[in-house]
Amino acid sequence: MICRCLVCLCLCVYSLNFANTVAAAETAVPVADKAAVCVPSPNELLIKLQQCEARPCLSRGVLQQRKLAKFHQAMDTVRTQRALIADFERYAAWMNNNLAAYNRYIQAGSAAAAVTKFLPIPYAGQAALFSKFMAQFSQSLGSTSKALDLYLKTSQQIITQASQLDGTTPDPKALAELHATAEGTLLTSMGEASRQLKGIAELSSGAQAFLVGLNSYLTTGDEYLNKVKGVFKKEPAHHDKGFLTESTSALKSQTEQFNTKLKNFELLGVTISTTIKSLGVYDELAAELH
Repeated sequence: MICRCLVCLCLCVYSLNFANTVAAAETAVPVADKAAVCVPSPNELLIKLQQCEARPCLSRGVLQQRKLAKFHQAMDTVRTQRALIADFERYAAWMNNNLAAYNRYIQAGSAAAAVTKFLPIPYAGQAALFSKFMAQFSQSLGSTSKALDLYLKTSQQIITQASQLDGTTPDPKALAELHATAEGTLLTSMGEASRQLKGIAELSSGAQAFLVGLNSYLTTGDEYLNKVKGVFKKEPAHHDKGFLTESTSALKSQTEQFNTKLKNFELLGVTISTTIKSLGVYDELAAELH
């Protein structure tokens, strides 16, 4: 198909040049000498056509080169996305430490006073639900860590395999297998990592809402605070309202940074997915040339 298009283009250009030549000759050459104007014979036109058809078109080798180059572009974006994972892991470690502190604070208050009357929805009336929430959060952090580790492992394997292919004459079979792995395993692991990170973002918002509600209650009086003081004899850092205020502020700041990086992760994911899936076009063109 590509060669036929080039042939048509060659014929059009040749015909136009021929028409211009004849027109110029008719203008410049006297009427008596018009018979001397060189007009191509049918055989000469046939030779020109054969020469045009013989000119090199897009070969399968060239298409494979371009496909591999495009694949490397996708891997460059993968490297950028992988760099964000270190920030997610730091957030997970920070959140794990703070979840333990939040839970100790709430459970201490629950043991010291009847806190059920002010716990906000969805934990209204039951401090035990907050413990379940913390357990769910911790479990989600563990699942997210596994998903990120799998994506790091999978993406690194594909990046390494892509770097081993010859950029000048890539092996079509090896490239096809690598493309299939990227479109399957890589995109699947990336999607799972993104899904797990979204879950962390939602749980972080829930924890922040809980702390805001609890802090709002404490600003109305010192009843809860006074009862909690007697429990935290070994943890003076939790003895005042500043613990919740600072915790809420820190969680808000950390969560905002996390959400910003998560958005970048997802945008890069869209670029990676689109690029990898578009590589099939090169295979379709190569099939037409076969």
